[in-house]
Amino acid sequence: MQDNPEDIQKFLENIPDQFDILEKGIDFKVQAEYVEYSHSFDRGELTEKETHALGNILFRQEAPIEVKKKALALLAHLGTILAFRIIEKYFKNPDKQLEQWTALALQECKMFLESAIMDVSTGFVSSGLGGLANRMRYYFLLLPLTDRLFTPTQSEIMRDELLLVCKELNCIMETTNFSGKSVGMTILVPMDVAVGTVIETGIKNCNELGEFVFQHYYVTNMNIPDESEITDIIKIVTAD
Repeated sequence: MQDNPEDIQKFLENIPDQFDILEKGIDFKVQAEYVEYSHSFDRGELTEKETHALGNILFRQEAPIEVKKKALALLAHLGTILAFRIIEKYFKNPDKQLEQWTALALQECKMFLESAIMDVSTGFVSSGLGGLANRMRYYFLLLPLTDRLFTPTQSEIMRDELLLVCKELNCIMETTNFSGKSVGMTILVPMDVAVGTVIETGIKNCNELGEFVFQHYYVTNMNIPDESEITDIIKIVTAD
């Protein structure tokens, strides 16, 4: 059972950009497991009755988690409006162990729906820190020059300069965390903007106002490091 393009067009309120980013961060291990499992079989086709039967598995409390994982992946690969609605319904109240798995299945099903009415295949991107709309969330850690600490004034300069860079590159600065030994930031970066461009431009602009930011930095889209991790990161970034 396949939907016609007109029905799909009506179902999808808006067609997003080529890549769709999962707003909720997904554990890397879950991502890897889902992708490996998802690539182990091709897209299928089921009747409406068979699709409902497959979906009913998700709402049976006695059904094993592994069986539900398979059902979600199979539904996602159907890429139909009915399959999407079933996954969406389950997504509202999933088994706790399958919250992230269901988010991936829902996004993949949506990807197949969008591909049916577009000239190119779409894809979705997820990360530990997630994203918003067509932007991915990154954590940046900036450091002062060797054997120095950031002053309050320098921290303010860094925030102001990065805000200007973000505005120019259509990025969104979400959070900043200042300390004498480092400045941590989370920034939403569009898919068509190089991550290095954002932070390197910011560092360059800051240093034009006085050399005080170390040229090397740390960036990740997997997690926000805690204090002990930041200490280790500083040692690695500043190592000769």
